Amino acid sequence: MVSESKHFKWVILFVATLAQGCATFVTYGMGPLATVYQDSMELTQFQTGLIVSAVNVGPIFSMMFFGDLMDRYGEKWSIGMGAIFLGLSTLLASASQGFYSLLLILLFVGVWYGTAQPGGSSAIIKWFPHNNRGVAMGIRQMGIPLGGAFASMTIPAMFAIYGLNGALVLQAFVAIAGGVVFLLIYRDIGQKKETSNKKTSFMQKIKTIRQNKSLYPVFFVGCSMVSVQLVIVAHLMSFLNNGLNMSLARSGVFLSIALIGGLIGRVAISWISDYFGGNRVKPLQVTICLTSVILVLFAFLPDNPNAVALMCLCFILGFLGMGWFSLFIVLLSEAARPEAIALTVAFGLTLNQLFIVFSPALFGFTVDVLNSYKSPFLFLAAVILIGPIWLHYLDRKAGLMRVAKD
Repeated sequence: MVSESKHFKWVILFVATLAQGCATFVTYGMGPLATVYQDSMELTQFQTGLIVSAVNVGPIFSMMFFGDLMDRYGEKWSIGMGAIFLGLSTLLASASQGFYSLLLILLFVGVWYGTAQPGGSSAIIKWFPHNNRGVAMGIRQMGIPLGGAFASMTIPAMFAIYGLNGALVLQAFVAIAGGVVFLLIYRDIGQKKETSNKKTSFMQKIKTIRQNKSLYPVFFVGCSMVSVQLVIVAHLMSFLNNGLNMSLARSGVFLSIALIGGLIGRVAISWISDYFGGNRVKPLQVTICLTSVILVLFAFLPDNPNAVALMCLCFILGFLGMGWFSLFIVLLSEAARPEAIALTVAFGLTLNQLFIVFSPALFGFTVDVLNSYKSPFLFLAAVILIGPIWLHYLDRKAGLMRVAKD
């Protein structure tokens, strides 16, 4: 890891977080806009859900391509221009003539969002040393919930004043502004210039990732824990309302507490790994094991539980079940080959994205079939425990997850 300035790296962290937040302002902002489209186009609930899904499907087709591009040529132009094209493609949504043309445009919006996550993660790995890389990644990841929160506050107000086109223009402006700031300030460093690296084909790099056995348990952790994260977002309110007979208003408050816990956890858990010598495996194992315990406790909650106890459980569930992500990204980046950090992160996030799309529906289907939340919670708690066991096995066998400090 090349360090050009002890202070400038914090400027890099700021612009990386800003770019992530501005990009998320578009993708998360499609949630509030989906209701607007539902009313204006007279859509069904299924069609309304597809509007949000289209944006989330887009990165599946682009993240690995952009990851390879960043490994070859750096993050500056990929992230900066990606954000600008993200904004421009959002403007096209105002010209959509029907539901299916809207879905196609939103698919391209999601494609450009594929530059944000792998590029920002690669930038943090290159600019920050091992001993404070975790907290830096956690701060950058805060751009996602902050961008989503800003979108939820401003887009409905913009729509009320200026209509749908006004809301879309706001999204486009924010994304483009984030891209321009990133282009003006960010500097690529630590980029290998050897022609042999640039001549290595995309498929050869994918083969290298597949042959890196130390990545397998990390990929599994990402897929299983992102399922927990999406279950919290998509089903916690429903569980509290339908499973524990709580009002929707109170259920919403407890979901907010879980989300706040996740926001804090994304920084705190990664910081803990820095504090304990940069060991990423042990804190991640503990986080997953504790998440499993909390899921079991939720499975056995009685009707109308004590409010204070439930508030604590929801906060801890969010802290662990959503706060794991930053540490996962750091571990994935550090376990990657130096010449393929962005592509490896993109590969892992592409797998995650598949589970983001399907896991909430699968959990809901299981609840419908069993007419209970208990068994789905217990099954999810059992599945995620495979991750820390697998990590322990590989780490003990060959030390595959240990990385050298900078």
